[in-house]
Amino acid sequence: MYFIEGDGTIVKTAYESKGAVAKFLNVQHRTITNHLDKWITGGINGNYIFSCELDSLELEKLLEISSLRKFNNCRVWAYNASTLELLSDSFSSMQKAADYFDVDYRSILNHLDTKLATIKGGKLVLLFSHELTKAEKESLLNNVQNAVNETVSVWVYKKVNNKFILLNNNKPTYISKLEASKQLNMSTKTISKYLDTHKEYKGLYFYSVAL
Repeated sequence: MYFIEGDGTIVKTAYESKGAVAKFLNVQHRTITNHLDKWITGGINGNYIFSCELDSLELEKLLEISSLRKFNNCRVWAYNASTLELLSDSFSSMQKAADYFDVDYRSILNHLDTKLATIKGGKLVLLFSHELTKAEKESLLNNVQNAVNETVSVWVYKKVNNKFILLNNNKPTYISKLEASKQLNMSTKTISKYLDTHKEYKGLYFYSVAL
């Protein structure tokens, strides 16, 4: 039995019989028979059953089929990477999510379930194929990492009369931490240290998304 995780990792598990697989997946024996050695998009809840081990070319085919399933059927939950609050209701498909953020669906697929923050629609988000539990949110909240090569925009605020005032009307103040460091005459390390911490530095507050 093969299962493809969100980051493309293939998990392979061997069972002694079709009955053992049916018991594990909590389905009828005939369901296993109907899917055995069949390249059916979606498999049995994302699990693909074969009577022998797949070779490298067959594994590539399996990845393609799995991607098609995600594109057509997978719901998407998009979370604010800083607060882990949902940006909207879940999307019924990756294409719906892609339309919302005005990106290609492959951009959603490549970041789904990776636990890496990515910029979509000007927002730093985490994308999942399931709704996060309270425990998952707590685990992620202070350990969010950005996807490789992601440029993080910086929103800079001042606090006036106990209210946050954005230095640039409704737009990121700086397109990157590097630009912010040059303009503000401080290191990118300092900006990273205070980014999304709600802590003040020289009268300024730094965020990767708009408040």
